[in-house]
Amino acid sequence: MKAVLCEQYGGPEVLKVEDDLPTPRVGPNGVLVHVRATSVNPVDWKFRSGLLAAVRPVVFPVIWGCDLSGVVTEVGPSVTLFKPGDEVYGYKDGYVGKTFRGTYAEFAVVPEKSLAAKPKNLSHEEAATVPLAALTAWQSLLGQGKLKPGQRVLIQAGAGGVGVMAIQIAKAFDAYVAATASTRNQDLLRELGVDEPIDYTRSEADGKQQKFDLVLDGVGKSVWAGSLRALRFGGRLVTLAVPIPQEPSGKLKFFSTAIAGMAAGNARALFGGKRLLMARVKPRGGDLEKITALIEAGKIRPVIDKVFTLEQIAEAHRLSEMGHVRGKLVVKVSG
Repeated sequence: MKAVLCEQYGGPEVLKVEDDLPTPRVGPNGVLVHVRATSVNPVDWKFRSGLLAAVRPVVFPVIWGCDLSGVVTEVGPSVTLFKPGDEVYGYKDGYVGKTFRGTYAEFAVVPEKSLAAKPKNLSHEEAATVPLAALTAWQSLLGQGKLKPGQRVLIQAGAGGVGVMAIQIAKAFDAYVAATASTRNQDLLRELGVDEPIDYTRSEADGKQQKFDLVLDGVGKSVWAGSLRALRFGGRLVTLAVPIPQEPSGKLKFFSTAIAGMAAGNARALFGGKRLLMARVKPRGGDLEKITALIEAGKIRPVIDKVFTLEQIAEAHRLSEMGHVRGKLVVKVSG
């Protein structure tokens, strides 16, 4: 099979397309998927560059990638939900021990529990943008965030992959949604249903006027202070990016205890009656089925910035690393 093989940490140039790799074998609970499309997530290039090596080391060579949409070609003897010919999509956690076998490949074996039937109203390219971003948004808002209908939600980085999904999921739960984005993405926020678009180049979302029940942070520590100010007493800030500073100083010192505790495995910290939590995402097909229902009902739609071929994977990584992707980057694999 054709796949993107990586034999060391480094820049995008370490991603090499190989044409004659063996097709992976199916275990009892595995589903072999002929991958039609995948997507690039920030976590992909963070793994590739070695930024996460201290947290999740790997033994090379590896195949990166988390998202996939494709067609089932074979199932393990214990699989009951899918059969050959079914169109599926999902998020694959590629780790098995210290090896990593992801979705930048023509074929991938995915646990049955990590898959769902592909939304009927989406192409494979569109569907491939959904799993990791939507599951992150879903589990952060409803799990860690305890979102309830009618609450007030602030999404930091609303035009990013997770932000786009979080806005639409929150609106599906009848939340009042504010979201930050650059000037060029203000129209996108309105198209997604945002009640209060905020241009972060002109003003900060710090809750001077209205307080929020929940903030989902896709930026990082630079917006934590403002996000906490924006929360009501008892509110929750769920962050997708938790830094580990070497020597706390200035404003960062205020957060040092929380950061250290969260990095050590404690996923929450308390600030004056406001909770700071670290997002955790799991590849749950059951959650993805609920997201599929919202997609087919027209309440969630993907936003695609650009489509690449598998041979252009390095270019896609370079664009992702620039940090200004509008929605998601798709990689067409086959078909």
